[in-house]
Amino acid sequence: MSKLHSRMYGWKYVWNTFAEEHQGEVDDPNPDSSHEPMSIHVPLPETPWILSYTMSPGGKTKSDHTQVDVSYTPLDQAFKFAIHPEQFHHGLSKLLGMQDIVVGHDDFDKAFIIKGSDENIVKNLFEDAALRRLLLDEPSVQLWAHCENTDSSPSSRALRPDCNTLSLRLKGAVDDFERLKTIQKLMHRILASLCRVEVAAAN
Repeated sequence: MSKLHSRMYGWKYVWNTFAEEHQGEVDDPNPDSSHEPMSIHVPLPETPWILSYTMSPGGKTKSDHTQVDVSYTPLDQAFKFAIHPEQFHHGLSKLLGMQDIVVGHDDFDKAFIIKGSDENIVKNLFEDAALRRLLLDEPSVQLWAHCENTDSSPSSRALRPDCNTLSLRLKGAVDDFERLKTIQKLMHRILASLCRVEVAAAN
């Protein structure tokens, strides 16, 4: 009998179920509290990549957020990029060594500030219409590769020697099973696109 995917049992139940159904690992120091951090580490099928999902309760001074990190082998050590919503003014808003880029798709350019170290690679990266749609469906998303977000640090599981890190961050605790799957699909798509533009290795 399959497990229910209902959020009525809380976000930790949904995350545990997602990890179980995707052959992942759970790192939850305090499983009885939904107000304590939790991580799951989920492999992407038929790839070398493992996604580390972490929910961090904000407490009294900050809001909750969900972050997903993954390490990848870079073919271009210097390339980095970041996107964040137009109205966003923290964390990724003061990045050195990158320029503002218009990728040439009006809906996407209006929704996000796009920065990168190489304009041609960034434009090629976001030529993928399916990738753009997945990002547009998450209007609060922040996504960055090989650069620092001053509001957050990557999971220690995503820090590997000679590898770069790709990170995604969303507001709140993602308590919907299908949304966790969509995030998995989005991360797989961007990793595949990084391989397509010869920034990341596929193995």
